[in-house]
Amino acid sequence: MLGLGLAAGAAWVGFRSLQEPDVEVDVPTADDGFRAQQKVFNVFRSGAGRSRGRPLEVALTERELNGFLSRHLAAAPEFPLTSSSVKLLGDGRVELKGRLALRHVMPRPELLLPTAWLDRPVWLHVQARVSLEVEAARGHRRYLRLDVERFALGRQWLPGVVVRPLLSRGVHDLFRWPLPAAVEAITIDSEKVVVRTAS
Repeated sequence: MLGLGLAAGAAWVGFRSLQEPDVEVDVPTADDGFRAQQKVFNVFRSGAGRSRGRPLEVALTERELNGFLSRHLAAAPEFPLTSSSVKLLGDGRVELKGRLALRHVMPRPELLLPTAWLDRPVWLHVQARVSLEVEAARGHRRYLRLDVERFALGRQWLPGVVVRPLLSRGVHDLFRWPLPAAVEAITIDSEKVVVRTAS
């Protein structure tokens, strides 16, 4: 009887893991993606050719951010997420969903799963707090860091402590993005992301 209950529970978790999470965002247009591309370019060239003492603030709306994701990152071969979208929750927090192959959900999946299952897509769903990380060493390199507060596969929420051991290195790289040295601050409200750079 206990074995039957455990099997039913595992089947229920497996079913919920395959369902698309409810994260509603406005569908971006090609223009949103193009505007975001120009703004991101401005951030990465910040400090070049501008007089000192004039900081730059670049604001990206939620639609522009999602336009940038669909236009660039989803097409990158090293980017494991597809059909990805970001919702701005405000107070420095974001919600992210995207599909990825089961092989990216755990380290060394070939030891645990049949080969035919490794490329099956599942939905990754996280809520995270965003911060600017400045390394003490290596020339004070800066990173956009996402500290995961809630984590789910599909609609099945899992304890946050499983994030590090469960996900592959490729997915962990999604939670830490290199930034230009000129970036001084990042703020997030429910409508936009604002990146402030020094001259």
